[in-house]
Amino acid sequence: MKMPVARCLVDSYELKANEDLGEGWFRLDIHAPEMASKIRAGQFVQVRVDAGDTLLIRRPFSVYDLNPVPGADATELSLLVQNVGPGTHAMQKLRPGDPVDLMGPLGRPMPRPDLAADGVMFLVGGGIGVAPLYLYCRELASEKSTIQHRVLLGARSSSLLIGLEAFEKLGTSTHCATDDGSEGYSGNVIDLLGSELDGLAESTPVAGIGCGPHGMNQALLDLAIGRDLQFWISLENYMPCGFGACFGCVIPTPEGQEPRYRRVCVEGPCFPVSELPSRL
Repeated sequence: MKMPVARCLVDSYELKANEDLGEGWFRLDIHAPEMASKIRAGQFVQVRVDAGDTLLIRRPFSVYDLNPVPGADATELSLLVQNVGPGTHAMQKLRPGDPVDLMGPLGRPMPRPDLAADGVMFLVGGGIGVAPLYLYCRELASEKSTIQHRVLLGARSSSLLIGLEAFEKLGTSTHCATDDGSEGYSGNVIDLLGSELDGLAESTPVAGIGCGPHGMNQALLDLAIGRDLQFWISLENYMPCGFGACFGCVIPTPEGQEPRYRRVCVEGPCFPVSELPSRL
Protein backbone atom coordinates (compact mmCIF):
# COMPACT_ATOMS: atom_id res chain seq x y z
CA MET A 1 0.00 0.00 0.00
CA LYS A 2 1.53 3.31 -1.09
CA MET A 3 1.22 6.43 1.03
CA PRO A 4 2.54 9.88 0.05
CA VAL A 5 3.85 10.84 3.51
CA ALA A 6 7.52 10.54 2.54
CA ARG A 7 7.22 13.12 -0.24
CA CYS A 8 5.00 15.69 1.50
CA LEU A 9 6.00 18.46 3.88
CA VAL A 10 4.72 19.08 7.40
CA ASP A 11 5.62 22.45 8.86
CA SER A 12 4.37 25.73 10.27
CA TYR A 13 4.16 28.67 7.86
CA GLU A 14 3.41 32.37 8.25
CA LEU A 15 0.00 33.75 7.39
CA LYS A 16 0.42 36.83 5.21
CA ALA A 17 -3.22 37.86 4.76
CA ASN A 18 -6.76 36.86 5.70
CA GLU A 19 -9.23 38.51 3.32
CA ASP A 20 -12.95 38.53 4.04
CA LEU A 21 -14.86 37.71 0.83
CA GLY A 22 -18.36 38.02 2.30
CA GLU A 23 -21.14 35.49 2.97
CA GLY A 24 -18.86 33.55 5.33
CA TRP A 25 -16.08 33.09 2.75
CA PHE A 26 -12.48 34.16 3.26
CA ARG A 27 -9.07 33.64 1.66
CA LEU A 28 -5.88 32.79 3.52
CA ASP A 29 -2.55 33.72 1.88
CA ILE A 30 0.32 31.73 3.40
CA HIS A 31 4.06 32.18 2.86
CA ALA A 32 5.23 28.62 2.21
CA PRO A 33 7.88 28.58 -0.56
CA GLU A 34 9.03 25.00 -0.02
CA MET A 35 5.48 23.68 -0.32
CA ALA A 36 4.02 26.14 -2.84
CA SER A 37 6.70 25.37 -5.42
CA LYS A 38 5.68 21.69 -5.42
CA ILE A 39 1.90 22.08 -5.69
CA ARG A 40 -0.16 21.48 -8.83
CA ALA A 41 -3.83 22.26 -9.41
CA GLY A 42 -6.08 19.62 -7.88
CA GLN A 43 -3.76 18.82 -5.00
CA PHE A 44 -4.64 19.75 -1.43
CA VAL A 45 -3.15 20.46 1.97
CA GLN A 46 -4.22 19.33 5.41
CA VAL A 47 -4.51 22.18 7.92
CA ARG A 48 -4.02 21.60 11.62
CA VAL A 49 -6.39 24.11 13.10
CA ASP A 50 -5.71 23.85 16.81
CA ALA A 51 -3.14 22.08 18.96
CA GLY A 52 -5.67 21.68 21.76
CA ASP A 53 -8.02 18.82 22.56
CA THR A 54 -11.10 19.97 20.65
CA LEU A 55 -9.89 20.01 17.02
CA LEU A 56 -7.50 17.11 16.64
CA ILE A 57 -8.14 16.11 13.02
CA ARG A 58 -6.62 18.18 10.21
CA ARG A 59 -8.94 19.77 7.65
CA PRO A 60 -8.35 19.22 3.91
CA PHE A 61 -8.39 22.21 1.55
CA SER A 62 -7.71 22.35 -2.18
CA VAL A 63 -5.13 24.98 -3.04
CA TYR A 64 -6.86 27.98 -4.60
CA ASP A 65 -3.90 29.97 -5.88
CA LEU A 66 -0.11 30.15 -6.05
CA ASN A 67 1.87 33.37 -6.25
CA PRO A 68 3.63 35.11 -7.82
CA VAL A 69 3.10 32.40 -10.46
CA PRO A 70 2.25 28.69 -10.29
CA GLY A 71 5.22 26.36 -10.56
CA ALA A 72 8.75 26.24 -9.24
CA ASP A 73 8.85 30.01 -8.53
CA ALA A 74 5.76 30.01 -6.31
CA THR A 75 6.39 31.20 -2.75
CA GLU A 76 2.86 31.73 -1.47
CA LEU A 77 -0.23 29.53 -1.48
CA SER A 78 -3.83 30.60 -0.97
CA LEU A 79 -6.77 28.69 0.47
CA LEU A 80 -10.43 29.49 -0.16
CA VAL A 81 -12.41 28.75 3.00
CA GLN A 82 -16.04 28.92 4.05
CA ASN A 83 -16.89 29.32 7.73
CA VAL A 84 -19.15 26.32 8.34
CA GLY A 85 -18.02 24.86 11.66
CA PRO A 86 -15.59 25.02 14.60
CA GLY A 87 -12.50 24.34 12.48
CA THR A 88 -13.13 26.95 9.81
CA HIS A 89 -14.39 29.39 12.46
CA ALA A 90 -11.01 29.13 14.18
CA MET A 91 -9.26 29.63 10.83
CA GLN A 92 -11.24 32.80 10.16
CA LYS A 93 -9.83 34.28 13.38
CA LEU A 94 -6.23 33.92 12.18
CA ARG A 95 -4.35 37.16 11.64
CA PRO A 96 -1.26 38.08 9.57
CA GLY A 97 1.86 36.81 11.29
CA ASP A 98 0.10 33.83 12.86
CA PRO A 99 1.57 30.38 12.17
CA VAL A 100 -0.43 27.94 10.05
CA ASP A 101 0.42 24.24 10.38
CA LEU A 102 0.22 22.59 6.94
CA MET A 103 0.82 19.11 5.55
CA GLY A 104 1.14 18.76 1.78
CA PRO A 105 1.02 18.66 -1.12
CA LEU A 106 -1.34 15.67 -1.11
CA GLY A 107 -3.37 13.92 -3.80
CA ARG A 108 -2.81 13.81 -7.53
CA PRO A 109 -2.92 16.86 -9.84
CA MET A 110 -5.83 17.39 -12.21
CA PRO A 111 -5.20 15.91 -15.67
CA ARG A 112 -4.61 17.66 -18.97
CA PRO A 113 -6.97 16.12 -21.55
CA ASP A 114 -5.71 15.21 -24.99
CA LEU A 115 -8.00 17.44 -27.05
CA ALA A 116 -7.94 18.29 -30.73
CA ALA A 117 -7.44 21.96 -31.65
CA ASP A 118 -11.19 22.43 -32.19
CA GLY A 119 -12.07 20.76 -28.88
CA VAL A 120 -13.60 22.47 -25.85
CA MET A 121 -12.87 21.80 -22.20
CA PHE A 122 -15.46 22.64 -19.57
CA LEU A 123 -14.48 23.40 -15.97
CA VAL A 124 -17.60 23.07 -13.82
CA GLY A 125 -17.54 24.35 -10.25
CA GLY A 126 -19.85 24.88 -7.35
CA GLY A 127 -19.16 26.14 -3.84
CA ILE A 128 -15.70 25.33 -2.51
CA GLY A 129 -15.15 23.31 -5.70
CA VAL A 130 -14.14 26.48 -7.55
CA ALA A 131 -10.81 26.53 -5.68
CA PRO A 132 -8.82 23.91 -7.65
CA LEU A 133 -10.41 25.03 -10.92
CA TYR A 134 -9.10 28.56 -10.49
CA LEU A 135 -5.55 27.31 -9.94
CA TYR A 136 -6.00 25.03 -12.97
CA CYS A 137 -6.86 28.08 -15.09
CA ARG A 138 -3.88 29.97 -13.69
CA GLU A 139 -1.65 27.08 -14.72
CA LEU A 140 -3.11 27.02 -18.22
CA ALA A 141 -2.50 30.77 -18.51
CA SER A 142 1.09 30.59 -17.25
CA GLU A 143 1.81 27.67 -19.61
CA LYS A 144 0.24 29.60 -22.51
CA SER A 145 -1.88 26.53 -23.13
CA THR A 146 -3.87 26.38 -26.35
CA ILE A 147 -6.65 24.29 -24.78
CA GLN A 148 -9.96 26.06 -25.34
CA HIS A 149 -11.65 26.09 -21.95
CA ARG A 150 -14.82 27.51 -20.48
CA VAL A 151 -15.58 27.91 -16.79
CA LEU A 152 -19.13 27.28 -15.57
CA LEU A 153 -19.91 28.31 -11.99
CA GLY A 154 -23.06 27.54 -10.03
CA ALA A 155 -24.62 28.83 -6.81
CA ARG A 156 -28.00 29.25 -5.20
CA SER A 157 -27.90 33.05 -5.73
CA SER A 158 -25.58 35.76 -7.04
CA SER A 159 -24.30 36.63 -3.55
CA LEU A 160 -22.95 33.09 -3.21
CA LEU A 161 -21.03 33.04 -6.51
CA ILE A 162 -17.44 32.70 -5.35
CA GLY A 163 -14.49 33.51 -7.58
CA LEU A 164 -16.40 34.83 -10.59
CA GLU A 165 -14.41 38.07 -10.83
CA ALA A 166 -11.10 36.26 -10.41
CA PHE A 167 -11.83 33.99 -13.37
CA GLU A 168 -12.93 36.96 -15.47
CA LYS A 169 -9.70 38.85 -14.64
CA LEU A 170 -7.76 35.90 -16.06
CA GLY A 171 -9.58 36.42 -19.35
CA THR A 172 -11.17 32.99 -19.08
CA SER A 173 -14.52 32.48 -20.78
CA THR A 174 -16.73 32.29 -17.69
CA HIS A 175 -20.46 31.69 -17.35
CA CYS A 176 -22.57 31.28 -14.24
CA ALA A 177 -25.86 29.76 -13.18
CA THR A 178 -27.96 30.63 -10.16
CA ASP A 179 -30.88 28.63 -8.83
CA ASP A 180 -32.92 31.78 -8.25
CA GLY A 181 -31.99 33.39 -11.58
CA SER A 182 -30.37 36.40 -9.90
CA GLU A 183 -27.34 36.17 -12.20
CA GLY A 184 -26.54 34.34 -15.41
CA TYR A 185 -28.42 31.21 -16.39
CA SER A 186 -31.55 30.54 -14.36
CA GLY A 187 -31.12 27.02 -13.04
CA ASN A 188 -28.32 24.82 -11.81
CA VAL A 189 -24.85 24.64 -13.32
CA ILE A 190 -25.35 21.13 -14.75
CA ASP A 191 -28.34 22.37 -16.72
CA LEU A 192 -26.12 25.21 -17.94
CA LEU A 193 -23.51 22.67 -19.02
CA GLY A 194 -26.18 20.76 -20.93
CA SER A 195 -27.20 23.96 -22.69
CA GLU A 196 -23.56 24.73 -23.59
CA LEU A 197 -23.08 21.22 -24.96
CA ASP A 198 -26.24 21.48 -27.03
CA GLY A 199 -24.85 24.66 -28.59
CA LEU A 200 -21.73 22.92 -29.91
CA ALA A 201 -21.41 21.28 -33.29
CA GLU A 202 -22.01 17.53 -32.98
CA SER A 203 -18.45 16.77 -34.08
CA THR A 204 -16.79 19.03 -31.46
CA PRO A 205 -14.47 17.07 -29.13
CA VAL A 206 -15.39 17.70 -25.49
CA ALA A 207 -13.64 17.11 -22.19
CA GLY A 208 -14.06 18.53 -18.74
CA ILE A 209 -13.41 18.56 -15.02
CA GLY A 210 -15.98 19.19 -12.32
CA CYS A 211 -15.69 19.88 -8.62
CA GLY A 212 -18.46 20.80 -6.26
CA PRO A 213 -20.88 19.57 -3.62
CA HIS A 214 -22.13 16.00 -3.70
CA GLY A 215 -25.39 16.72 -5.52
CA MET A 216 -23.61 18.63 -8.29
CA ASN A 217 -20.99 15.92 -8.68
CA GLN A 218 -23.68 13.23 -8.93
CA ALA A 219 -25.61 15.19 -11.56
CA LEU A 220 -22.40 15.78 -13.51
CA LEU A 221 -21.55 12.07 -13.37
CA ASP A 222 -25.00 11.16 -14.69
CA LEU A 223 -24.73 13.67 -17.55
CA ALA A 224 -21.18 12.69 -18.51
CA ILE A 225 -21.96 8.97 -18.53
CA GLY A 226 -25.25 9.53 -20.35
CA ARG A 227 -23.56 11.57 -23.09
CA ASP A 228 -20.36 9.47 -23.15
CA LEU A 229 -18.14 12.47 -22.36
CA GLN A 230 -14.47 12.53 -21.37
CA PHE A 231 -14.91 14.02 -17.89
CA TRP A 232 -13.17 13.88 -14.55
CA ILE A 233 -14.73 14.69 -11.18
CA SER A 234 -12.74 15.93 -8.20
CA LEU A 235 -14.41 14.49 -5.13
CA GLU A 236 -14.94 16.39 -1.90
CA ASN A 237 -14.96 13.36 0.44
CA TYR A 238 -14.05 13.91 4.07
CA MET A 239 -10.40 12.95 4.54
CA PRO A 240 -9.45 12.40 8.21
CA CYS A 241 -5.77 11.68 7.59
CA GLY A 242 -5.16 12.83 4.01
CA PHE A 243 -2.46 10.29 3.18
CA GLY A 244 -4.25 6.95 2.86
CA ALA A 245 -3.75 5.39 6.26
CA CYS A 246 -7.24 5.63 7.73
CA PHE A 247 -9.35 4.54 4.70
CA GLY A 248 -11.98 7.07 5.77
CA CYS A 249 -12.48 8.52 2.28
CA VAL A 250 -12.71 5.40 0.11
CA ILE A 251 -14.97 4.91 -2.91
CA PRO A 252 -15.79 1.58 -4.60
CA THR A 253 -15.03 0.64 -8.18
CA PRO A 254 -17.88 0.89 -10.70
CA GLU A 255 -20.48 -1.84 -10.83
CA GLY A 256 -19.36 -4.78 -12.96
CA GLN A 257 -15.66 -4.32 -12.18
CA GLU A 258 -13.59 -6.28 -9.70
CA PRO A 259 -14.69 -4.95 -6.29
CA ARG A 260 -12.09 -2.85 -4.53
CA TYR A 261 -11.86 0.49 -2.79
CA ARG A 262 -9.78 3.49 -3.83
CA ARG A 263 -8.63 6.16 -1.39
CA VAL A 264 -9.78 9.57 -2.60
CA CYS A 265 -6.85 11.27 -0.86
CA VAL A 266 -4.22 9.10 -2.60
CA GLU A 267 -5.63 7.74 -5.88
CA GLY A 268 -7.64 10.95 -6.31
CA PRO A 269 -9.18 13.30 -5.55
CA CYS A 270 -9.83 13.61 -9.31
CA PHE A 271 -11.18 10.49 -11.07
CA PRO A 272 -12.37 9.79 -14.63
CA VAL A 273 -16.13 9.25 -14.63
CA SER A 274 -15.51 5.78 -16.09
CA GLU A 275 -13.82 4.82 -12.80
CA LEU A 276 -16.61 6.04 -10.51
CA PRO A 277 -19.58 4.07 -9.16
CA SER A 278 -23.00 5.11 -10.45
CA ARG A 279 -23.92 6.50 -7.02
CA LEU A 280 -21.25 8.63 -5.36
